[in-house]
Amino acid sequence: MGRRPRIHFPGGVYHVISRGNQRQAIFKSVSDYRQFQAFLGEAQKRYSFRLYAYVLMPNHFHLLMEVGSQPLSKVMQSLLYHYSRYFNKRHRKLGHLFQGRYRAILCDKENYLMELIRYLHLNPVRAGLVRDAGKYMWSSHGNYLKGRDIEGVAVEEVLSYWSRRRGEAVRKYKDFILDGIGQGHREEYYEVKEQRYLGDDEFIERVEKGQENLVDAGPVKVTIKEVVEEIARQWGKNIEEILGKGREREASRLRAMAAYIGREVGGLKLTEMVGYLKRDLATLSLGIRKLEQRMKEDIQFSQQVKQLYEAVRKGKKRKYKITKA
Repeated sequence: MGRRPRIHFPGGVYHVISRGNQRQAIFKSVSDYRQFQAFLGEAQKRYSFRLYAYVLMPNHFHLLMEVGSQPLSKVMQSLLYHYSRYFNKRHRKLGHLFQGRYRAILCDKENYLMELIRYLHLNPVRAGLVRDAGKYMWSSHGNYLKGRDIEGVAVEEVLSYWSRRRGEAVRKYKDFILDGIGQGHREEYYEVKEQRYLGDDEFIERVEKGQENLVDAGPVKVTIKEVVEEIARQWGKNIEEILGKGREREASRLRAMAAYIGREVGGLKLTEMVGYLKRDLATLSLGIRKLEQRMKEDIQFSQQVKQLYEAVRKGKKRKYKITKA
């Protein structure tokens, strides 16, 4: 039986676990831990996911993260590739660093977010590495103790569940962590339904409704020229208007949209698209960031981009109505 495809659920919270091959150490020095943190930060900037917690153990790591429009598979592919290449070069190793596929469990945020943050942060205590979680350097627990968003961890959002006043929220967080010290290993966080869900039947039904649109799909063969042609059809524009030399606002947005769709659907690199779009790398990169920000803030616009994504992916000339960008 083939591997089950990953589920991409925009806004979904995932508990990700990855272990060293044959339980070997994946962190052998302080430099290794710091380099992984650096790669994690770079991945977050590139893929715009929300990081709630992490813990790096000698032979495995845990991440608790909420994805946006970018699938988890892209995040992990980039993170594991860059760290493996660094580790093997630094320690003169060959072969696979990590054991098979990473494990990704889609979690019910409302019911499990706090529990999972506590579970991750107490992992070094359960493993006997430290007696006080605050003494362990390689987790996001210290970020919470400082009460601020540091190194990309969404501390303030989580602490706001307890109180809007930082000092009070941090105190309640500390008490919450201490209450969990005697709990030990929580097998229910691993023995999950269908090996990929942590939540009740209602949560699973909500996720699986329309699941065919949520499963990660690999890139399809498409050129940036074909993407621009589809945008021109759907927006009622001439290709010359989109690719013109002027700085007309709508044309700039459509060029950014073309680059975004080319990257998401066809796996095209920006360096492969700059020539046809007649814009430099920095301009396209900035345009995509603005586009992604607007998608977060404007639901209608986000839906339009998703419709375009599907139209390009399926190669169909859909005749849905699109408002001005």
